Amino acid sequence: MSQPASTEVRRPPAHERFAVLGAHGGAGTSTVTKWLDPDGALGSIELRRGGRLPLYYMPVVVAQSTAFGMSRAVDAVGRWHPEAPRPYLVVVRDAPLSLPKPAVYRMRTITPRVLGIAEVPYLAELRGVDTPGDGLDLRAVQRAARALRRSLGLAE
Repeated sequence: MSQPASTEVRRPPAHERFAVLGAHGGAGTSTVTKWLDPDGALGSIELRRGGRLPLYYMPVVVAQSTAFGMSRAVDAVGRWHPEAPRPYLVVVRDAPLSLPKPAVYRMRTITPRVLGIAEVPYLAELRGVDTPGDGLDLRAVQRAARALRRSLGLAE
């Protein structure tokens, strides 16, 4: 007698589903969400401020590489609920320059409180796209998106 076909829908493992939260407005949350899950197949989501982290989702906090952005990231991670999974921090470079000293210091202080820190390079090409998904046609953006996915443990 044969086994009945399974009707169970394959859900990605928890480490492949991300809930992305901006530490501040304009952090790059929509772009990071799209880069982590370009076709939406993994079910990654963008959390709104005050939203609840869904079960089995890996949290990602996004901040700009400015002193203000890193200050907001430190504040967001500092208020993190102790029973929630520790988040990753994604730092989006806002210019092709070195990070300001306050941002470097804050990144160092936040390191023990996050699973890891991934940096997204400044990409001038992104200034000319209308939506986060439009940039994925550009080679430099594709490379940066692949590097981000790898740094957060996603297989290609």
